[in-house]
Amino acid sequence: MKDLNDFEITYDLEGEMSGQELVEIHIGDVNLPTGRIVVADPFFTEGQQPFSRTVEPDKYPVYIYMSEIDKLHHRIAYAKIKFRPEDAKKWILALTEDLTSEEMNELGEDEFYGFPVESGLACFLDEETNVQFITKMDEVQDKNPESNYYDDVLAKEFMEYSGKNALSRELGDWNDHHPNEDTDNNVVMFASGWGDGYYPAYWGLNEEGDTVELVIDFLINEFEAEEEESSDEDDFEDEA
Repeated sequence: MKDLNDFEITYDLEGEMSGQELVEIHIGDVNLPTGRIVVADPFFTEGQQPFSRTVEPDKYPVYIYMSEIDKLHHRIAYAKIKFRPEDAKKWILALTEDLTSEEMNELGEDEFYGFPVESGLACFLDEETNVQFITKMDEVQDKNPESNYYDDVLAKEFMEYSGKNALSRELGDWNDHHPNEDTDNNVVMFASGWGDGYYPAYWGLNEEGDTVELVIDFLINEFEAEEEESSDEDDFEDEA
């Protein structure tokens, strides 16, 4: 039976990224004490499995890549953890541990497994940090059932951390959240492209197959294409 890491579904991420005008921003370093990475909507990390491929435990830089929609409007097209300074030579779909070989064999052309976003945010965090993060959110909720973790805890952090950046909205588009101040464990959060959706992540590898980076693609171009098609249809209906 094939191991999940043997399902190397390749993706031309270099071609995608090089075809866009993007601004790279280093938004912090993520601590990965176990090297088992969870990628998720920060409010729905419970039950989200880590990726089957692991990395050496350490702290690693996180970058986002901003796409200019217009002069006063930018969106995050990609988010990346960089594990090695070299360039990746190929990218493969990042798979979680709960997937089966049967599910992988059923994956159609141009289909992918990814993660859902329902709050307009995504994040990188370690499996160990995820336990602490869920515990922290539960504690806040237990103290006040009417509490909203974003409004009560994260909103101020986002605004202070990135709200003054020229490429961010005033409310802040990225944040470095520490659920427990006694540890270095953190959740690096960022706005998810156009918002809610279902997004893939890819491992970038060098020619020897070593892990160089992990990249989330927020499918900016696909959403723009859908919006243009919708606009064209609306125009047609108006003319009719």
